[in-house]
Amino acid sequence: MIGWPFSKNGDDDSEQENRHSASSEEDCKEMEKKYGWELKRVEQNEDDSDLEVDCVFKGKQTSFWDMWGDHQDDRDKDEV
Repeated sequence: MIGWPFSKNGDDDSEQENRHSASSEEDCKEMEKKYGWELKRVEQNEDDSDLEVDCVFKGKQTSFWDMWGDHQDDRDKDEV
């Protein structure tokens, strides 16, 4: 299970972090491989959530919502 992104570091370009919650460290490694992101560390999620870890990647914050929307456009093209 993968959660929505959030940011803890503000707008500091030199230390940008791309954060996503996940169920396990293995999920973080899968995201790293699938999206080509460089995994910096895995942190225990302090929230009372089913998503036990926060995956911290190098780079600008991304959104799965934005990527999902892009793929929906692809589906519509296939249906024409």
